[in-house]
Amino acid sequence: MYPENKKEVQISIKNKEDANKYLIQSWVTKTDNTKAPFIITPPIYKMDANGQALLHIVFIGDKGSLPQDRESMFVANFKSVSAMPDELKDKNTLQFAMKTQLKLFWRPVILKESAAAGAWEKLRFSRQGSQLTAKNPTPFHISLLELSVGGKQVKPLADSSVPESLSMTVPPFGEQIFSIPAAAVGDVSWAAVNDYGAATVKKRQQL
Repeated sequence: MYPENKKEVQISIKNKEDANKYLIQSWVTKTDNTKAPFIITPPIYKMDANGQALLHIVFIGDKGSLPQDRESMFVANFKSVSAMPDELKDKNTLQFAMKTQLKLFWRPVILKESAAAGAWEKLRFSRQGSQLTAKNPTPFHISLLELSVGGKQVKPLADSSVPESLSMTVPPFGEQIFSIPAAAVGDVSWAAVNDYGAATVKKRQQL
C-alpha cells in the first residue's frame, strides 16, 4: 500500500536459504507491464545466504495524473538469479531466473483506511451459467484470498497473460469474472486480504 501523502514505502526482503546467494533486480510496472511512475532503490543488489535487504519504493510521477476518487494498481517485480557455485564456474550450466510479483496500490489521500477495512464485505456476486461475476462498488481494490461456490473453489477465467494474483483482484467501481466448476451449486463465500496482508473472516452470499 502506497498512501499518497507518503514520500516512500519500504519493503523488507529476506533470503531464508543457508547456502545460496542471489542477485536481485527490482522495478515497478503498470499491470500491462509498461513503465510506472515509481523507482525502487537499490534497483539491483546482492542477497547473501540468510541475508536481508530493505527496499525503498518512491513515487516520481505527477500525482495529478492518477485518479483521485479510487486506488490505482501497479506491480512490484523482483527477478532473482542464484550465484554460480565455484565448482561449476568452468562448466557448461543452465541457470534459471525466478520472478516474483507483488501488487502495489496507490491510495489517494481522500480515501481513508477506516473505509478500506470493510470494503471487501461490500462485494456483490451474481451467477450466469458457469460464470460468477463479482462487482465492487467501492473505490478500493479488493484482493480475494478465497472464493468458492457450494464449497468448490472458483478460479479466474483463463488468461495466460494475467498472473492469477492479479486476476483475483476486483478493481474499484468495477467487476471481475470467474469460472464456476461443473456441478457447483449453493452460496458463494469469500475472504480477502486486508491492508496488512492478513486474511479477513469469510463472508457468504446467496446466489
